Parts: sequence; C-alpha cells; structure tokens
Amino acid sequence: MKEFYCLTCPAGCFLSVVEYGGGDDVEVSGNGCERGEIFAKTEISDPMRSLTTTVRTTFPGVPVLPVRTDGEIPKTKIMDAVHVLSNVVVGSELNCGDTVLENVAGTGVNVIATSDILTPMRRSIEANQGNNAPFSDVLAMGITNYNTPADTVSENPDEEFHDTGEELEEEDETQEAGGRSHIRR
Repeated sequence: MKEFYCLTCPAGCFLSVVEYGGGDDVEVSGNGCERGEIFAKTEISDPMRSLTTTVRTTFPGVPVLPVRTDGEIPKTKIMDAVHVLSNVVVGSELNCGDTVLENVAGTGVNVIATSDILTPMRRSIEANQGNNAPFSDVLAMGITNYNTPADTVSENPDEEFHDTGEELEEEDETQEAGGRSHIRR
C-alpha cells in the first residue's frame, strides 16, 4: 500500500492506494473527488509534475526571469529539465506566456515566461521607479535584517544581541487584558 497527498486541488486529500496484480488494477481510498482517483492511478504508474523555476537573463536590471512548463513532465525528468534550464540565458525581450525553451529535456513540453518583466514598457517603468538596479549593485548591498528594531542594532558587529524578554512580558499583559495578541519572535 502506498499513501500520499493528492495534488490536483487545494483540498489535498490523503490517498491510500493498494495495487493488485501487475499494477494495472488499483484501489484508491481517501479521495474526495474523481480527480483524486485519476491522480492516484497516474502517480503509481507514471508520476507527472509541473516545473516552476527561473532562468538567467542578459539584462542588468533583471538578472532572472520566472518561468514554468506549459504542461506536466515526468517526475523522473525534473532534474534533467533543471539542468538544461541552468544553462539557458534569455537575451531578448519576452512577454508573459512567450516560449523560452521548446521541448525541455525531450519531454515535448515547452518552458514559458511567467512575467512581463522583460517587456520594453515594463522595463522602462521600473527604471523610472528606481527598481532596475544592476545585479552587481544588488549583490554589493549585502543583507539587511529589516526585522531587527533599530535600537537593538549594535555598532560593534562582533557584539552579540541578547533579548531581555521585556517586550514579551508586555505582550503577555496585553493578551491577559483582553487585547489582541501579537506575533512573537
């Protein structure tokens, strides 16, 4: 018996599949709809998946472009497709839905752009808003922790930050007094 979650809809039914004989005859339980049974049978014989990832571009302000397959590919071909896509560099302007790569990893499925970020109009709008910084500038900026309150940032980077817990006590008092609870760290 094999057990897994159905991926055909947000319900995510927990399926139990029992194979009889050579795998042609299967019994599926736990599915909330007919699609779950179809998914379970396909998952046992030939699992398929959609692939969503990014590819590099030659545009300095847009170093990567989000892409996806326009259909499902065999699960066994996912890593082959990722390897092929790691070598793809987009050098032309594309609209959402335009083909980036045909027949990825010999599956017969195309990879398409999922963003209009490389269209001339979109790139000019972002350049005017200042969001089109060269990728090398973005890397040089380093990492900033926006979740740390400004008064807890030390001038000495070697000094450790120690939480006193005072803030948490205040939140507990607010919650006990019937106030709204806050997200805690």
